[in-house]
Amino acid sequence: MNNQTKNDKKQEKQDFRELLGILSALIIIFIFWYYFPSFLQYINETYIASHNFKGQIKPENLKLHDLHEIGEKFGTFGDSYGSLNTLFSGWAFALLLISLFMQRKELQEQRKELSAQREEIIKANEIAESQRTITEQQADLLEQQINEAILQNFYNIIYPLMNRKQGYYKEADILPKQYTDRPKNNSIFYHTNSQTYEIYNRYCYENREVYKSCDEVIKEIKNLIISNSSLITPYYYLSSSQYIEHFIYMVNFINNFKGITEEDRTTALSMFISDYSNTELYSISLIAFSNEFLREVLVKNKLLNRIKDLDGNRFKEIFETVFCEEFYLGS
Repeated sequence: MNNQTKNDKKQEKQDFRELLGILSALIIIFIFWYYFPSFLQYINETYIASHNFKGQIKPENLKLHDLHEIGEKFGTFGDSYGSLNTLFSGWAFALLLISLFMQRKELQEQRKELSAQREEIIKANEIAESQRTITEQQADLLEQQINEAILQNFYNIIYPLMNRKQGYYKEADILPKQYTDRPKNNSIFYHTNSQTYEIYNRYCYENREVYKSCDEVIKEIKNLIISNSSLITPYYYLSSSQYIEHFIYMVNFINNFKGITEEDRTTALSMFISDYSNTELYSISLIAFSNEFLREVLVKNKLLNRIKDLDGNRFKEIFETVFCEEFYLGS
């Protein structure tokens, strides 16, 4: 800032000196122009005196050749004005050239200033672009940190919820004594799983190579469940247990949690279903015939894919009709 101020003051002094020089030159030219006729008169008088005309010889006594000579001299004096005009014209042209030179110099300075401004603008744009890039990187980093924090919070919540499954499993697996006369081997999942195989086998055998709609399959499986006296009590006990409620709640919780990606959601569902044995999944699939919400959860999230291809795909008709998303949505 101080250097710029010094340069400005120095330039102002230089411009003042140039202006003063131009004004001095113009004044000198004016003085010369003003006194030039008197100077010519002085030269004339000096010339006549040198030829003994002044005060000695009267004009009427002058000889013709003397008058002619005097006329020639005054004509020469008149021509000298033309020389003076030529001089002034030359000076004017010189001043014009000086003016053009000064304008050229000013234009060069302006070009330099514009070039400097352009470079400053380019540098400012580069700085702004760098700042924008840094801001975008900071925003991306902040978004990544937020997403990581959300994902961490998600797993901090879901792990304790998943651990509750073991307690609900134990509670749902043992049928209360008032519901059975056989205190031994009263595992609900054991009976439900074994009866599921029996019911699925029976349906597939009776309806082999026969196409039926999803609603028809569900209706017939329900009839088989109701007609199975050894299954009906543990079946409805398991259907109304917290084990099934917890299963549905966990899947909906994972699907509805805000801020995680679909990849994280799929990973969480895979991790969740991996904690369930095939025995549990077969039992859950049978419960789904009387629980529409459970069936929707199983179909939309494809949670029975693991057992669809087991045992040589013996239950293909059931799984591809009841637990296939295409047929389920079409029903």
